[in-house]
Amino acid sequence: MKVIALTGNIGSGKTTVLKFVRSMHVSVIDSDRIVASLYHDKRIQEKIFRIFGTSKRQEVASIAFSSSSKRRKLEKLLHPLVWRAVKQRLSSFRTCGKKLVVVEVPLLFKANWEKRFDSVIFVKASKKKCLERLAVKGIVKKDALLRWNAQLPVKKKIKSSQYIIDNGKTPANTKKQVLLLIEDLVK
Repeated sequence: MKVIALTGNIGSGKTTVLKFVRSMHVSVIDSDRIVASLYHDKRIQEKIFRIFGTSKRQEVASIAFSSSSKRRKLEKLLHPLVWRAVKQRLSSFRTCGKKLVVVEVPLLFKANWEKRFDSVIFVKASKKKCLERLAVKGIVKKDALLRWNAQLPVKKKIKSSQYIIDNGKTPANTKKQVLLLIEDLVK
């Protein structure tokens, strides 16, 4: 079974690309959904509350991107739990005989997980485009810039990726790139 990581900077359109991958009947794992489910776990909520004084996801994100030490504490708490959930789902897919699984992992390089995958797809878009998308989601420019600046440089991520999807143009253009890439990966 090929296990491919899908990553990109905040606002680059990873979710859009994952939707196109899913439309091709490829099995996917969405780590953002895993994180969202962790925020509903009472024990995790208590641990997050002890660090941040709140367990509301948006408030935690705002604090975490303003404080690198608190962000590291959050990552130290959540990353092992996310990876455990990913491994469980991969095991299930392997048992079902899946040939290809795409795992969306926004913090792939930050967590140093890239070697855990057969290859990496990096979704790119210009900083301007990413910030515009974040604004549409209601993230104010100051917060969006904090989040953008907390990430590793795009050039470094591209250099460490085997495949690049340019999501800076039209959705149709992005979908075409995804279709071609997935066709190549399932060969």
